[in-house]
Amino acid sequence: MPKRVAIVGGGWAGLAAAVRSVQSGHNVTVFEAARCLGGRARSVDVTLPSGVTVALDNGQHVLLGAYRQTLDLMQTVGVDLNAALTKLPVRLSTFQTQRWRFLDYVSLARSLAGWLLQGFSCPASVTVLALSKNASKRVIKDLIEPLCLSALNTTLAEASGRVFLRVLKDAFTSQSYVWTGGRYASSDMLIPKVDLGRVFPSLAGSWLRARGARVRLGERITSLQPLQSEFDHVVIATSPWEAVRLVRDLAPDWATGVDALAYRAIATVYVQAPVDFKLSKPMLALPSDAEHPAQFVFQRAEAKGLLVFVVSDAKGEREELERLVLAQGGAILGVALKPVLSIVEKRATFACSAQMKRPSKLVLEGLSVVGDYVDGPYPSTIEGAILSATQP
Repeated sequence: MPKRVAIVGGGWAGLAAAVRSVQSGHNVTVFEAARCLGGRARSVDVTLPSGVTVALDNGQHVLLGAYRQTLDLMQTVGVDLNAALTKLPVRLSTFQTQRWRFLDYVSLARSLAGWLLQGFSCPASVTVLALSKNASKRVIKDLIEPLCLSALNTTLAEASGRVFLRVLKDAFTSQSYVWTGGRYASSDMLIPKVDLGRVFPSLAGSWLRARGARVRLGERITSLQPLQSEFDHVVIATSPWEAVRLVRDLAPDWATGVDALAYRAIATVYVQAPVDFKLSKPMLALPSDAEHPAQFVFQRAEAKGLLVFVVSDAKGEREELERLVLAQGGAILGVALKPVLSIVEKRATFACSAQMKRPSKLVLEGLSVVGDYVDGPYPSTIEGAILSATQP
């Protein structure tokens, strides 16, 4: 029987829940507090040193060919994957300070073989650092640590080995993603060519409206009681702290569990290089430490010479991080860099630690929560958010 479904939040998880609910024949209304859809994957208008104004993401995002639910959903609402995403093979191009020795490659092979033999799984208490005991220091520094930070945004010593292995399993053992316009290997990195607001949310909103769903922008829900009286099912697709505000009186134990989550910051530093400068690859990994905090640099397509540096698990204030990144980038790339925009999201992701306990999706009968932080196999990623909204 068709149900009346209210979805509170118009980010990627909320839109995924709305699309799947419409496909299931339900009557859907989406409530979004902001004036546009997209949630945390939103864009901001920025004026470059040249005087040109462009739309830039509030954080650099990377998808994988293994993100099947995300790619399926994008195609459902009419996204042209070839036009929206740049495919980059998984080979991690990096500014290595030292060449690998033969024993480094042996240690990597030993680690991969061990993970394969144990089915890319491990006890919940095992950290990525413990998981990497057979890898050399060089392999850990150049490969495992960047992968862990980019996927889990959590340091090796506390990151969940089980979640890390799940991501690796999907990236390296899943079948290729094939659609009418092409093919992605599961390990391919997919970098958005335009701001994420144009990649999915705007098309999803149009798709929903065309099928009779109501999308109500600029409406912040202050209490669930009116929705529970009007709708058969309510889906909360907000940030964890906003979800706690809405359900604390209804489900105090669930709210207490969410309160226990820790968070990690991500810093995104946009810079302008000379217009004739171009990275050798769309994405490069960087050697990093406390004084050189950025782990990755990306070439952006919005303007010539526009780059973005990403600091996972960022520590410190925005001004200091910007200063350190400008110095780091200038020294490595050998060109003068001008700051364009620096964004630090203090609660960008939850800390994907081996000790974490994520809250359940179903809060009460007729009330559920979706988002990358609810119980699921993935870290705090777009695919994790989509999975929470599309899987039982």
